[in-house]
Amino acid sequence: MNKSFKKVARVLINFLYRVKEYNKPNLYDGSYILCPNHVSDADGPVMWTHNENIRILAKKECFKHKWMATFLNFVDVVKIDRDKHNGVELLEAIDYFKDGKNKLFMLFPQGTISDLNKNKLSRIKSGAFFISAKANVPIIPVFLEQPRLFRKTRVVYGRPMYMEGALVDGKVDKKVLEKYRAQWQQEVFKLQKMATEFENRPIRKLKLKPKHQNNNE
Repeated sequence: MNKSFKKVARVLINFLYRVKEYNKPNLYDGSYILCPNHVSDADGPVMWTHNENIRILAKKECFKHKWMATFLNFVDVVKIDRDKHNGVELLEAIDYFKDGKNKLFMLFPQGTISDLNKNKLSRIKSGAFFISAKANVPIIPVFLEQPRLFRKTRVVYGRPMYMEGALVDGKVDKKVLEKYRAQWQQEVFKLQKMATEFENRPIRKLKLKPKHQNNNE
């Protein structure tokens, strides 16, 4: 993918959303799975333009228009069918890390746009944590303030989470993953609080479309 294109895209996103990153770790010293909260359709573009060598997992509905599918494939977005999910995408994600090179993968544990502050633990999906355990690649929790045109968007990165004890004899213990799902949620809450403290102003109130307002269970 042309690096010049990505630079132009980043300039455009920064112009539109005034992205300000905090606590960003060195993401060039290994491979990581970025796991932000999911609050808008702009979340993917914000994270993609601000991170190199990143592959993003997105729902199949994003690919329904031919021109959009062509563009998403160009920027290395991977399609997942949430209705007929059979684990194939997770296995492909695990294979993505096998060559040992420094790579980033990103997916939203919430599964779809929703208010993390109202989410029950059942809303948090296991996919990212499964990939992390099998590929031995840490998860980095990220708090993403809902992007709003021409207003500053705070992005706060957390410390790497390792799925210790989740892999037993080559198999993933789903009960252990539940602990890490809860830990991720709590970590993003902490990062949300930090975002407020960094600028001494509250996080702006979420504005969700009606179809997303009840995505909490």
